[in-house]
Amino acid sequence: MDQASLEQPEVKQPEVEQTTLILPEAPPKPVRRNRYLPIGITLAGILVVLVALVTLPLWQDYLLVGKASPSSPHAETTHTVSKPGHTPTPVPFDPSVGAVLPTHRVVAFYAVPGAEPTGPAYIVNQDMLNHLKQQGAVYEQLDPAHPVQLGIDLVVSVPDSYPGPDNTYSHHVDDDTLRTYVDFCRRNNLLLFLDLNIGQAPVMKEVSSFLPYLAQYPFVHMAIDPEWMFPRHDGIPGTNLSNVRSSDLNPIIDAVAALPLKYHIPRKILIIHQYRGDGESASNPYDAGEAEIADKRNLHSSPLVDMVIHVDSVGGFPGDKEEKRQQYNEWVGNDMQHYHNFRYGGFKIFYKIEAKTGIMPPKDVLSLNPPPMVITYGN
Repeated sequence: MDQASLEQPEVKQPEVEQTTLILPEAPPKPVRRNRYLPIGITLAGILVVLVALVTLPLWQDYLLVGKASPSSPHAETTHTVSKPGHTPTPVPFDPSVGAVLPTHRVVAFYAVPGAEPTGPAYIVNQDMLNHLKQQGAVYEQLDPAHPVQLGIDLVVSVPDSYPGPDNTYSHHVDDDTLRTYVDFCRRNNLLLFLDLNIGQAPVMKEVSSFLPYLAQYPFVHMAIDPEWMFPRHDGIPGTNLSNVRSSDLNPIIDAVAALPLKYHIPRKILIIHQYRGDGESASNPYDAGEAEIADKRNLHSSPLVDMVIHVDSVGGFPGDKEEKRQQYNEWVGNDMQHYHNFRYGGFKIFYKIEAKTGIMPPKDVLSLNPPPMVITYGN
């Protein structure tokens, strides 16, 4: 019996014996399915793949480099440059990027905080900043090829003539004062040199106290004044002359040189002040009466730190300019050529002390050979 016959109108039939019609069993009713589901699954899969492809370089950067900050001390020495759809290419980290030297000249004010006789940076305020800007502008006008980077050379490990509670003949500037200078320099785009005078304190313990500032802040650098160092406890600051050796200074140089690759930060400046001669021609280079730095030729040299030998002698007497010029020629010009372990010279001027004979003008300072790349002003 076909489908058409089943759809005919019902016809009254004579009463006859009923015949049961057995039709094939109907197939089970199919389960209702969402016809869009396969499409959604496909699109979701494509989205996951796209997200993975886009974010893969970022994860590779994170795993290869690490976070370039003091909180990630084990960051690797390479970083990656990636383009969408390309495999990242490892590139060596370059500590020269963002380094101050040799592209800029530093002009800085010196001081012990709160001690006006030491220098104009004894207090930080707008007047001091305006004076610093005026001084720096003169050098930049004379040598536009080296834009001036302004800064403060701040004594944070202060020498004392008395032993103090730790018997070190020195003390640290308190944290609040140091923080004031850090914040001031950060707000005004100034460099900050943490100047260590040390006294009889353990040298590397003093250095380690301040290295975290160098690691955390790109604008913070370090200075060492051997004139006030007595690592063998053989003198008192302000009373005796000092004599230091390369073995006293080299661990400092190495510690500062280690920072760029460890924290992926620009190369640091390390100023080593020199107030008296070195022991190259001395009959006894370890005699404090003959030399301040016994074996300057043995100072470490590293491309990861910009070491500056900074002539610190004080004028204020007849012939002072000629004497300071001769000292710079010997301690910077000649020693740079003989020892080949530092690249830059520094020079200090004292506003008040040297006013007696006339302050050396910037034009004369830049006539020194080589021209100083770090120039500081005290009082």
